[in-house]
Amino acid sequence: MIKAQGNATVLATHPWVERVAVARSGVLLQFNADGVAALRRQGRLACIDALQRRLAEQAIEAPSSWRLCDDWPEVQDPQHIDTLIRQPPPAHALLLADHTHADESLLQLRLPLELRHFTCHFPRLPVLPGVVQLAWALELAAERLGTPRQCRRIDMLKFQRLLRPGDELQLQLRHDAAAHKLHFAYRLGDGEASSGRFAWNSAEHD
Repeated sequence: MIKAQGNATVLATHPWVERVAVARSGVLLQFNADGVAALRRQGRLACIDALQRRLAEQAIEAPSSWRLCDDWPEVQDPQHIDTLIRQPPPAHALLLADHTHADESLLQLRLPLELRHFTCHFPRLPVLPGVVQLAWALELAAERLGTPRQCRRIDMLKFQRLLRPGDELQLQLRHDAAAHKLHFAYRLGDGEASSGRFAWNSAEHD
Protein backbone atom coordinates (compact mmCIF):
# COMPACT_ATOMS: atom_id res chain seq x y z
CA MET A 1 0.00 0.00 0.00
CA ILE A 2 2.83 2.41 0.85
CA LYS A 3 4.46 1.74 -2.52
CA ALA A 4 1.16 2.35 -4.34
CA GLN A 5 0.59 5.61 -2.51
CA GLY A 6 4.11 6.74 -3.38
CA ASN A 7 3.60 5.96 -7.06
CA ALA A 8 0.32 7.84 -7.18
CA THR A 9 1.63 10.87 -5.31
CA VAL A 10 4.75 11.28 -7.47
CA LEU A 11 3.05 10.59 -10.80
CA ALA A 12 0.19 12.97 -10.01
CA THR A 13 2.70 15.85 -9.93
CA HIS A 14 4.07 15.11 -13.40
CA PRO A 15 3.14 17.85 -15.91
CA TRP A 16 1.69 15.28 -18.33
CA VAL A 17 -0.66 13.56 -15.88
CA GLU A 18 -4.31 14.51 -15.33
CA ARG A 19 -5.32 11.54 -13.15
CA VAL A 20 -3.64 8.45 -11.78
CA ALA A 21 -4.80 5.27 -10.04
CA VAL A 22 -2.59 2.47 -8.75
CA ALA A 23 -3.65 -1.15 -8.45
CA ARG A 24 -1.96 -4.46 -7.82
CA SER A 25 -1.11 -5.01 -11.49
CA GLY A 26 0.22 -1.54 -12.25
CA VAL A 27 -0.77 2.07 -12.92
CA LEU A 28 -3.69 3.58 -14.83
CA LEU A 29 -3.06 7.09 -16.16
CA GLN A 30 -5.04 9.75 -17.91
CA PHE A 31 -2.85 12.25 -19.76
CA ASN A 32 -3.70 15.94 -20.00
CA ALA A 33 -3.28 17.89 -23.26
CA ASP A 34 0.49 18.21 -22.73
CA GLY A 35 0.77 14.48 -22.11
CA VAL A 36 -1.16 13.60 -25.25
CA ALA A 37 1.03 16.00 -27.24
CA ALA A 38 4.14 14.29 -25.86
CA LEU A 39 2.72 10.88 -26.72
CA ARG A 40 2.04 11.95 -30.30
CA ARG A 41 5.51 13.50 -30.59
CA GLN A 42 7.63 10.84 -28.86
CA GLY A 43 5.61 7.63 -28.67
CA ARG A 44 4.54 5.54 -25.71
CA LEU A 45 7.97 4.07 -24.90
CA ALA A 46 9.57 7.46 -24.45
CA CYS A 47 6.68 8.75 -22.34
CA ILE A 48 6.71 5.77 -19.99
CA ASP A 49 10.49 6.06 -19.72
CA ALA A 50 10.11 9.69 -18.62
CA LEU A 51 7.57 8.70 -15.96
CA GLN A 52 9.84 5.92 -14.72
CA ARG A 53 12.69 8.40 -14.36
CA ARG A 54 10.47 10.62 -12.24
CA LEU A 55 9.83 7.71 -9.88
CA ALA A 56 13.54 6.80 -9.83
CA GLU A 57 14.41 10.35 -8.78
CA GLN A 58 12.32 9.75 -5.66
CA ALA A 59 13.83 6.28 -5.11
CA ILE A 60 10.45 4.66 -5.83
CA GLU A 61 10.28 1.38 -7.70
CA ALA A 62 8.39 1.66 -10.98
CA PRO A 63 5.25 -0.46 -11.53
CA SER A 64 5.44 -3.46 -13.81
CA SER A 65 2.50 -2.39 -16.01
CA TRP A 66 1.33 0.97 -17.35
CA ARG A 67 -1.97 1.77 -19.03
CA LEU A 68 -3.10 5.03 -20.61
CA CYS A 69 -6.86 5.48 -20.68
CA ASP A 70 -8.83 7.67 -23.06
CA ASP A 71 -11.74 8.28 -20.67
CA TRP A 72 -11.43 8.09 -16.91
CA PRO A 73 -13.55 5.25 -15.50
CA GLU A 74 -16.58 6.08 -13.40
CA VAL A 75 -15.94 3.03 -11.21
CA GLN A 76 -12.58 3.44 -9.47
CA ASP A 77 -12.38 0.62 -6.95
CA PRO A 78 -9.04 -1.25 -7.00
CA GLN A 79 -10.49 -4.41 -8.56
CA HIS A 80 -11.97 -2.52 -11.52
CA ILE A 81 -8.79 -0.50 -12.03
CA ASP A 82 -6.80 -3.73 -11.95
CA THR A 83 -9.07 -5.20 -14.64
CA LEU A 84 -8.60 -2.15 -16.88
CA ILE A 85 -4.83 -2.33 -16.56
CA ARG A 86 -4.79 -6.02 -17.46
CA GLN A 87 -6.92 -5.62 -20.58
CA PRO A 88 -5.08 -6.00 -23.92
CA PRO A 89 -4.57 -2.80 -25.92
CA PRO A 90 -7.52 -1.94 -28.19
CA ALA A 91 -7.33 -3.01 -31.83
CA HIS A 92 -10.08 -0.77 -33.19
CA ALA A 93 -11.07 2.88 -33.19
CA LEU A 94 -13.65 4.12 -30.69
CA LEU A 95 -17.00 4.65 -32.42
CA LEU A 96 -18.43 8.01 -31.36
CA ALA A 97 -21.34 8.30 -33.81
CA ASP A 98 -22.87 6.21 -36.58
CA HIS A 99 -25.15 7.59 -39.28
CA THR A 100 -26.07 4.92 -41.82
CA HIS A 101 -28.77 5.30 -44.43
CA ALA A 102 -29.35 3.24 -47.55
CA ASP A 103 -25.96 2.82 -49.24
CA GLU A 104 -23.97 5.35 -47.21
CA SER A 105 -22.44 5.51 -43.75
CA LEU A 106 -20.86 8.44 -41.96
CA LEU A 107 -18.92 7.41 -38.85
CA GLN A 108 -17.21 9.51 -36.20
CA LEU A 109 -14.16 7.72 -34.79
CA ARG A 110 -11.45 8.38 -32.23
CA LEU A 111 -8.07 6.68 -32.22
CA PRO A 112 -7.27 5.29 -28.74
CA LEU A 113 -4.04 6.51 -27.18
CA GLU A 114 -2.86 2.92 -26.73
CA LEU A 115 -4.15 1.49 -29.99
CA ARG A 116 -2.27 -1.76 -30.54
CA HIS A 117 -1.08 -0.77 -34.01
CA PHE A 118 0.84 2.26 -32.71
CA THR A 119 3.30 0.06 -30.81
CA CYS A 120 5.04 -1.20 -33.93
CA HIS A 121 4.20 1.65 -36.34
CA PHE A 122 6.24 3.33 -35.06
CA PRO A 123 7.49 3.06 -31.45
CA ARG A 124 8.89 6.61 -31.43
CA LEU A 125 6.40 8.16 -33.88
CA PRO A 126 2.97 6.51 -33.59
CA VAL A 127 1.08 6.57 -36.90
CA LEU A 128 -1.98 4.54 -37.93
CA PRO A 129 -0.83 2.14 -40.69
CA GLY A 130 -2.51 2.46 -44.06
CA VAL A 131 -3.29 -1.26 -44.15
CA VAL A 132 -5.27 -0.88 -40.92
CA GLN A 133 -7.26 1.99 -42.40
CA LEU A 134 -8.19 -0.24 -45.33
CA ALA A 135 -9.12 -3.15 -43.07
CA TRP A 136 -11.33 -0.95 -40.89
CA ALA A 137 -13.13 0.51 -43.92
CA LEU A 138 -13.86 -2.97 -45.25
CA GLU A 139 -15.03 -4.28 -41.88
CA LEU A 140 -17.22 -1.31 -41.01
CA ALA A 141 -18.79 -1.26 -44.47
CA ALA A 142 -19.50 -5.00 -44.35
CA GLU A 143 -21.33 -4.61 -41.03
CA ARG A 144 -23.45 -1.65 -42.20
CA LEU A 145 -23.75 -1.87 -45.98
CA GLY A 146 -23.44 -5.61 -46.58
CA THR A 147 -20.34 -5.37 -48.78
CA PRO A 148 -17.70 -8.15 -48.91
CA ARG A 149 -15.15 -8.28 -46.11
CA GLN A 150 -12.25 -8.92 -48.48
CA CYS A 151 -11.08 -7.22 -51.64
CA ARG A 152 -8.27 -7.86 -54.11
CA ARG A 153 -8.40 -4.54 -55.96
CA ILE A 154 -8.21 -0.96 -54.71
CA ASP A 155 -8.40 2.02 -57.05
CA MET A 156 -7.54 5.69 -56.55
CA LEU A 157 -5.77 5.01 -53.25
CA LYS A 158 -4.37 8.14 -51.59
CA PHE A 159 -2.75 8.76 -48.19
CA GLN A 160 -2.48 12.49 -47.55
CA ARG A 161 -2.29 13.06 -43.80
CA LEU A 162 -0.96 11.08 -40.84
CA LEU A 163 -3.42 9.78 -38.29
CA ARG A 164 -2.12 9.90 -34.72
CA PRO A 165 -3.12 8.87 -31.16
CA GLY A 166 -6.18 10.74 -29.93
CA ASP A 167 -7.25 11.96 -33.37
CA GLU A 168 -10.98 12.30 -33.94
CA LEU A 169 -11.83 11.57 -37.55
CA GLN A 170 -14.71 10.98 -39.89
CA LEU A 171 -15.05 7.94 -42.12
CA GLN A 172 -17.39 8.20 -45.09
CA LEU A 173 -18.45 4.97 -46.82
CA ARG A 174 -20.50 4.84 -50.02
CA HIS A 175 -21.56 1.62 -51.69
CA ASP A 176 -22.14 1.68 -55.44
CA ALA A 177 -23.87 -1.68 -55.79
CA ALA A 178 -24.43 -1.42 -59.54
CA ALA A 179 -20.71 -0.89 -60.18
CA HIS A 180 -19.59 -3.32 -57.43
CA LYS A 181 -17.54 -0.60 -55.72
CA LEU A 182 -17.13 0.83 -52.23
CA HIS A 183 -15.82 4.38 -51.89
CA PHE A 184 -14.19 5.38 -48.60
CA ALA A 185 -12.62 8.54 -47.21
CA TYR A 186 -11.10 9.33 -43.82
CA ARG A 187 -11.22 13.01 -42.93
CA LEU A 188 -9.37 14.81 -40.16
CA GLY A 189 -10.76 18.25 -39.45
CA ASP A 190 -11.28 20.03 -42.75
CA GLY A 191 -8.80 17.89 -44.67
CA GLU A 192 -8.88 14.45 -46.21
CA ALA A 193 -6.47 11.98 -44.63
CA SER A 194 -6.93 9.04 -46.97
CA SER A 195 -9.34 7.78 -49.58
CA GLY A 196 -9.83 5.08 -52.16
CA ARG A 197 -12.24 2.73 -53.86
CA PHE A 198 -12.59 -1.00 -53.35
CA ALA A 199 -13.70 -2.87 -56.46
CA TRP A 200 -15.06 -6.40 -56.91
CA ASN A 201 -16.21 -8.42 -59.87
CA SER A 202 -19.85 -9.50 -59.83
CA ALA A 203 -19.10 -12.99 -58.48
CA GLU A 204 -17.04 -11.66 -55.56
CA HIS A 205 -19.57 -8.93 -54.80
CA ASP A 206 -22.64 -11.12 -54.83
